[in-house]
Amino acid sequence: MRAWLAARFSERTWLFLLSLGIAIAMWFYVGTTTAPPDQATASLLARNVDVIIVGLARGWTVTVDPAAVDVEMRGPATILTARSTDVRAIADVSALVPGVHQVTLRIQFPRGVTTVRATPPAVQVTLVRP
Repeated sequence: MRAWLAARFSERTWLFLLSLGIAIAMWFYVGTTTAPPDQATASLLARNVDVIIVGLARGWTVTVDPAAVDVEMRGPATILTARSTDVRAIADVSALVPGVHQVTLRIQFPRGVTTVRATPPAVQVTLVRP
């Protein structure tokens, strides 16, 4: 069998087939390990995102300092450019009593975003009962 293959294919043919095999293997490797351009990771900084207060009792007043935060996100470029307005910084005050409190923000962001960081991560909330 080996003699038959050697008679049919020259050294040049074997080198061509080896090169072709390496090229196909590299093509599959690159095609499966790198993200396509539409899935490339990007970073977006949403500035001055208003802090939304939830859980405020009826008639109570609240002041928030600062009233807006910056939110940094990482994810697919197509999601970040299309949905940067969907970012919300939420402060839940439902379990708080009147007074001054530090409330950690909960950030709502588009699906597919991988990393989110708010600056500052917490706000000072002052609750006043009527």
